[in-house]
Amino acid sequence: MARALLGYVGTTNDQYLALEVARLRRRVAELESEMAELRATDHAELDLELHRIAEVSHPALT
Repeated sequence: MARALLGYVGTTNDQYLALEVARLRRRVAELESEMAELRATDHAELDLELHRIAEVSHPALT
């Protein structure tokens, strides 16, 4: 009985782990794509955008 229960729990965890790995791989692919787009853009535009963000943002810890 215990072996059957452990097998059931293991299968559920394996399925969850497989789904999580797939989600993380998709997220990594999205971030890699975004990095490629950023590298392809004009760096002057990127610098201006970063300065604009820095002026608007507030410190995380005050």
